[in-house]
Amino acid sequence: MRKTDDSPAVTPRSLRPVVATLAAAGVPVAGGALHPILGEIVLLVELVVVLTLVGTALFGSLDLSERAFRLLRWIGNRPEPPAPEQAARGASGDAGQPTS
Repeated sequence: MRKTDDSPAVTPRSLRPVVATLAAAGVPVAGGALHPILGEIVLLVELVVVLTLVGTALFGSLDLSERAFRLLRWIGNRPEPPAPEQAARGASGDAGQPTS
């Protein structure tokens, strides 16, 4: 099949955030369709998890905050940034050279 216009193609990777949002919103709605209290319980559990993760990332100790941000990057399917030692060596230009 040939592409006739210059619009970007919709790929499964570009749909991941949409699917994740619909799933996160759809589970409490589906639970509420079965029983209203079940939907509220599922919604509250999701809300507590998200607030705990964000609160830990923003207000936790340095180690916990780093782990929470790593988890957020993992959830968003983003690569980890380079370690601070590697970033500092790459910026100074003396990577691999011994210091005296």
